[in-house]
Amino acid sequence: MTFLQQFEAFRLKHPRIGLQCVNNTNSPFCQYTERSKNCYMTFASYESQFCLYNHRVFYCTDCTDCTLCNKCELCYECIDCINSYNCNYCDHCENTSDSDFCFYSVSLKNCFGCINLRQSEYCIFNKKYSPEEYKTKVAELRKLTPAQICEKIVPALLKFPRIFMYGKNTENSYGDNLHNSKNAYWAFDSKNLHDCLYNYHCDDSKNLADCSHLGWSELCYEIMSGGNLNNCMFCYGCWHSNNLSYCDSVYTSHDCFGCTAINHAEFCIFNVQYSPEEYAKRVAEIISQMKADNEWGKWYEPTYPEVITYGL
Repeated sequence: MTFLQQFEAFRLKHPRIGLQCVNNTNSPFCQYTERSKNCYMTFASYESQFCLYNHRVFYCTDCTDCTLCNKCELCYECIDCINSYNCNYCDHCENTSDSDFCFYSVSLKNCFGCINLRQSEYCIFNKKYSPEEYKTKVAELRKLTPAQICEKIVPALLKFPRIFMYGKNTENSYGDNLHNSKNAYWAFDSKNLHDCLYNYHCDDSKNLADCSHLGWSELCYEIMSGGNLNNCMFCYGCWHSNNLSYCDSVYTSHDCFGCTAINHAEFCIFNVQYSPEEYAKRVAEIISQMKADNEWGKWYEPTYPEVITYGL
């Protein structure tokens, strides 16, 4: 068998932990979540509390059904919101409070159905009202279902200009939902990247290529899910490690090749430890054979076949 065939068979023999979480409290059924408290069904999140059914929320409190929100509180069905409070059905809003169904706006307070507004208060569909009129009209609008309200907003959304890339403090970068980054090409839903390309959901890293759901890492290629990695490639679910290649679920280790489900390991191949000299020799031989088999530089086969599903 080739190396990748051996590695796939080797991976399937080892059990894996069901949930990869760190320092959580009373947070069942959360995955890739760290330092969170009293959360449920919240994924890929950090330092949040009292949150339900969220994806990638950071430093959030009492948020439900949100995704890609940062430092938000009492928010529901919000997407890509930052520093917002008591907002519902808002998308790409920042420093906004007590507002519903607002899009691409900054520093709003008591607004409803507004688009591309800045530093506004008591507005409905971008029109200013007195506080009394605002409360009366919003009370009537809230009798409608969210779908009915969206029917009113979507035509207006199509009339407003929209920036080609949503981001802040970026230099020589291209993608979307990209913040505080420099020389990041084709990067999405990421922040604090430097000299990176083709990345998705990556944060606080530099010199990455073709990575997804990775943070606090450097010099990595083809990584899916992990953090605090240095000089790693073709790895899945690895954390706090250096110099890994073709590894799966490896933690706090260094200089490993073709390993899975190990912790505090060094100079290992297929989970067997060698001396540093023997390790370097064997890895060179494996890479040479992989090149001959046209496998070197390719991702290993998935455990299960890809299935495309379509929501109703």
